[in-house]
Amino acid sequence: MIVTDRKLLMGIKVLALIGAGIAVYSLAHKSGFASGSFCTIGTTFNCDIVNKGPYSELYGIPVALIGILGYGFLAMTAFLKLRSPADKTLTKLLGLGTIGGLGFSLYLTSIEAFVLQTWCLLCLTSQAIILTILVLTIIYAIRERRSGSAV
Repeated sequence: MIVTDRKLLMGIKVLALIGAGIAVYSLAHKSGFASGSFCTIGTTFNCDIVNKGPYSELYGIPVALIGILGYGFLAMTAFLKLRSPADKTLTKLLGLGTIGGLGFSLYLTSIEAFVLQTWCLLCLTSQAIILTILVLTIIYAIRERRSGSAV
C-alpha cells in the first residue's frame, strides 16, 4: 500500500491533535481536575511526581500548556499545508516545529531519567507521538524535494 503525501499530512495532523489531547489531560492532572492514578505504577512510573513536581513548569508556565501550544502549532501547520500544498515555507515550519518539539521532549525525558528517576506514561506517549510526527515530516519533506512539488 502506497501512502500518499496527503495521507502523511493527515497523519501528522491527527497525531498532533492526539498529542494536544494528552497535553490537555496532563494540564488537567497538574491542576487537580483529573486523576493520574492509572499512570502510577509504583515509584518507577509515577505521573504525580513528574506532572506536579518542580520541573512541571518552565518560568511559571506549565510544561503541559507548552505542549498544547506546540501540538496546536503542528496541527495547524499540517492543516494549512493540506490547503496550500505548494507552499514550501509550511514544510519548513512543520520541520522546525517538530524538531523543536522533539528537542524539548528529550530535555524533559532526561529530567525524568536523571533527576527525578521516575517516568510519566503520558510523557512517554507524547514523546513517541512527536517522534512519529518527525518521521512523517521527514518522509514528506523528502518526497516534496524529489518531486519538486507537493501533495
